[in-house]
Amino acid sequence: MTSQILSAGLGGKEVVQTNWMQRIGLFILFLACGLAIFLFGSNYFAVFPTNKNLTYNLTLSALTLVVAVWFKFDQRWNMYWQIAFAFFIASVAFPVTSLLGEWKSTAMGWFALTTLTSQGIAIDKVCEALLIIVPLLVLTKLSGADLGSIFIRRGNLKMGLGIGGLVFLFLATASFMFAATRFSSMKLLGDAVVWGLVFSAANSLMEELWLRGIFLNHYAPLLGVGGSVWLTSIIFALMHGFVFYFDPTALIFFVLNTLALGLACGYLMMKSGSIWGAVLIHAASDFFLFIAVLANV
Repeated sequence: MTSQILSAGLGGKEVVQTNWMQRIGLFILFLACGLAIFLFGSNYFAVFPTNKNLTYNLTLSALTLVVAVWFKFDQRWNMYWQIAFAFFIASVAFPVTSLLGEWKSTAMGWFALTTLTSQGIAIDKVCEALLIIVPLLVLTKLSGADLGSIFIRRGNLKMGLGIGGLVFLFLATASFMFAATRFSSMKLLGDAVVWGLVFSAANSLMEELWLRGIFLNHYAPLLGVGGSVWLTSIIFALMHGFVFYFDPTALIFFVLNTLALGLACGYLMMKSGSIWGAVLIHAASDFFLFIAVLANV
């Protein structure tokens, strides 16, 4: 592949000028790698034989690490090593949560919590988020990158928090309009609100880092901002397409819903230069769903 590297562009990062056929090829390749991790390697459902399969996930992590190290020390492929390492970082999440799942159960047991209550659901998500976010941050630092490369920085805070805050206000008030009256008591509603905020904060930060933050800056020089945002959004949507807390007939709408959410979060992240606005938008969606789902329990 012959590509011309331009020094100007995305925040001073080198931008690789590729033709449309090269971009399509890279898009398909990165999509396949993302689906291998987030769809076929997922521990959230058991649709494919590779789901909840520790051997598959460990093999995938080892393979992506070997490729990343090879690319790093090979001059021809060096420009791709950080993308390969981002796939390695992403792939580590499922084996870690599988191997340390007992810790999560133990932590829940300390407080006599179950996932049958809003508090238990929220604490379970916080434990899961810690198991994914901590290794992600550590591996990012070990790669020699700073946390700003995965959008943990101030950026255009006014834009991010302004847009994110408005979306959060819109969906939070909508959740009360449509679901609050379905709770049998004010205590249950109050618990759902408090623990819904905890759940949505933990899940939104985890998923924005894991599915977007570690990839967007590495994809953009090769695929452009639009291609990068669409790629991460498609993977995000398909990953949620088999999460069965809806009637199966509603899953197609949930996929479209999460695709739109991914596009909004991705574009805001790239435009504001930080993760915080996207986290707020994502948290708004999670909070709405948390209240709506619990209202029907």
